Amino acid sequence: MAGELNLEVIEGPDAGKQLALEGPVVIGRGPEADLVLEDGEASAQHARITPSPDGTATVEDLETANGTFVNGNELVGPTHLDVDDELLVGVSVIKLRTREELLRQPSAVIQIPPSLAMAPRAPTYVNPEVTKVEQAAATPGQAGHPTVDKYLDVRVRRRANLAPLALFVLIAIVLIIYFASR
Repeated sequence: MAGELNLEVIEGPDAGKQLALEGPVVIGRGPEADLVLEDGEASAQHARITPSPDGTATVEDLETANGTFVNGNELVGPTHLDVDDELLVGVSVIKLRTREELLRQPSAVIQIPPSLAMAPRAPTYVNPEVTKVEQAAATPGQAGHPTVDKYLDVRVRRRANLAPLALFVLIAIVLIIYFASR
């Protein structure tokens, strides 16, 4: 009966992806996983599912930071996984299904109602025009660390440029107060 089980991603970036559960399967976002997810919250090797001869499976979390959940409950060790149970890995929901269910209903993907669907949009926390101008004006000799600078938004960059001036003014005020009180 182990070959009769299937995994299907029913919610998340890979919704609709299916895999026959014929032996132990590793789920994760790494290329070495058997079921590769395009889920940024999943670990490279997130969970392992092993089919049992009785038509169920065993799932175990592979010591991930975000954890693995079965029907909303976090795993603390190897856990029994029945048909129709929902497994949460990152933001992806995976359902254990039988071949008979697949023949009756080829996909169990949870559809988003059209009234709730949203088109992907660019983040609004950084003005893209200002970022383009700043990147064009940047010179190779300019101070800053390129790995960190790309994460700073426009206001933080302006404050970072003003920090040395503010520190100089503060030191000048402290020296003036010190010499005035002597």
